Amino acid sequence: MSGTYGAKEEIKMKTDIVALMSEYVRIKKAGASFMAICPFHQEKTPSMHVSPDKQMWYCHGCGEGGDVFGFIMRMEGLDFMDSMRFLAKKAGVVLSEQETKEQTERQMLMKINAAAAKYYHEVLRKSPQAEPARAYVKRRLLSDQTAEEFTLGFSPDSWDAVLNFLRQKGVTEDHAYRAGLLSKSERGRGYFDRFRGRLMFPITDHNGNVVGFTARIMPGPDGKDPKDEAKYINTSQTLIYNKSYVLYGLHGAKQEIKKKNLAVVVEGNMDVIASHQAGVRNVVASSGTSFTGEQLQLLKRFTDRLVLSFDNDPAGENAARRSIDAAAAAGFSVRILRLPDGIKDPDDCIRKDVALWTKAIADAIPYMEWYMSLAQVRTDFRYPDAVRAASDTLLKEVAKLQSAVERSYWIRQLSQMFETPESVLFEAVQRYVKGVPAPAAPVGPTGIAKRPAMPPKPRLSRQGIVSQHIFGLALGWADLAEATISAVPPDHMDEEYRPLYTDFILHYNAQRSGGAPASTFRLSLEEQGSRDLADRAAVLELLVEREFGELAHDQRRDELVRLIGELKQLHKSRRQRELMHAMAQAERSGDMATIQEVQRQLNELIV
Repeated sequence: MSGTYGAKEEIKMKTDIVALMSEYVRIKKAGASFMAICPFHQEKTPSMHVSPDKQMWYCHGCGEGGDVFGFIMRMEGLDFMDSMRFLAKKAGVVLSEQETKEQTERQMLMKINAAAAKYYHEVLRKSPQAEPARAYVKRRLLSDQTAEEFTLGFSPDSWDAVLNFLRQKGVTEDHAYRAGLLSKSERGRGYFDRFRGRLMFPITDHNGNVVGFTARIMPGPDGKDPKDEAKYINTSQTLIYNKSYVLYGLHGAKQEIKKKNLAVVVEGNMDVIASHQAGVRNVVASSGTSFTGEQLQLLKRFTDRLVLSFDNDPAGENAARRSIDAAAAAGFSVRILRLPDGIKDPDDCIRKDVALWTKAIADAIPYMEWYMSLAQVRTDFRYPDAVRAASDTLLKEVAKLQSAVERSYWIRQLSQMFETPESVLFEAVQRYVKGVPAPAAPVGPTGIAKRPAMPPKPRLSRQGIVSQHIFGLALGWADLAEATISAVPPDHMDEEYRPLYTDFILHYNAQRSGGAPASTFRLSLEEQGSRDLADRAAVLELLVEREFGELAHDQRRDELVRLIGELKQLHKSRRQRELMHAMAQAERSGDMATIQEVQRQLNELIV
């Protein structure tokens, strides 16, 4: 084996998972395995199972589990590559030349960005050209200490200021370009400064490394922003910067987020800076208008509770809705922050009175309550059609909730809001959950029958999403098919993909035994006239191309290995639930033979 995949396996082979985890938690031997109190949720009785044979851990209390990499990522707040370097050093594993080369380049690009950040900061502090920027920072009531903490800077209005500075530091034009600081001439000859005449906000990763910049245009003499230029421009995607993987301010916020078990997410960099300066430090900003899955995965290392604060305009509302869907699906508890009337954003709120900001965070409401408040303001309850539309929208949101207890609570609230029996709304929600169109039903005080509304497509479970990615990787990259088929039996797959996956295994084995050149599975289905199935396969290929197409080969293989591990754990958890249900039935009937057999199967799952 070679590359990241081989290094990962070598690290796992040379790492004693029990010894490693003992550095963080107390572990006690329990038969052939070990048990520990889980550090990822509050408990008094050990529920974390550690298997030295399988080099895996799993908590029966909170459902977290994984290998040594997953444990270190959670405990140390590292990403995968950093966790691999951390463990490689402990295990005495030398990473491959390719990995070492890439890491060397990453470190070089970070050093170049760090040098540029210091340069921009010194320009802001001392250059006469930066006087308007200094005045702007002062108007925003930011202290010198805050400007220092966030390394705020100013890019001179020049085509080659930072280029010449970096040349003096021995940095080549190509390296400065790859760091995202330069742009290429349209004619393909020469480079020039990407950022010119702008207030500079260095963007750091969660470990404090400068990976990019956000640059704000300076207001004109009238205090207004020029209309012919973009208000903000960012570093383009580089080896070290991808906006989908970064949250502004997280490096300075992560400890407070952990301490409070709460992250407040705002839209703007200035909102983060103002809040940190005011002492409310568990605040971060997304680099776009809504959350990405990667940003949520990063935050999940520190908390599972979010408060979202987006601008009170249509764009902000749409961003909030997208973020709610993504965060709720990722298992976060989500609340919505509402600013006092007349206040446009968190920065404005903090400048008026920081107490208003802390109170707004404390008073943040569950997102379903926010949805209901919007509906109450916007719905004209005199008209049945308006009532129908509002109820359909809200019931679809209730149907997305994973907890039956939560669904029951919000159905009760909607029953009062629409003056409709809970049983009617419960039936509609159940149909949405199952993906069946709801029948006509009376809603509201008029008793006028509703027209049936088509439900949204049912949301995939986590098992469905993982199955989708694994199957798609096997379809999209032929060299990953064997690894998938050898590791994932059909019964591990989500029911939605199980029949098609079984056909794929048969197709793959038949072609391999025949020794003929392998055509794609999708083309084979088309040749057999199975157009619908071929379309499903094509959709899967497109989905994984979007998710994994930009990754290197070894990274895709790493993703496959990680996903297969997660799918196995999901299957195991599902099997445990089935056995516990069977155990409960056997205990009620006093069937000792079944009890013993179920206990045997449970023991096999645990070991």
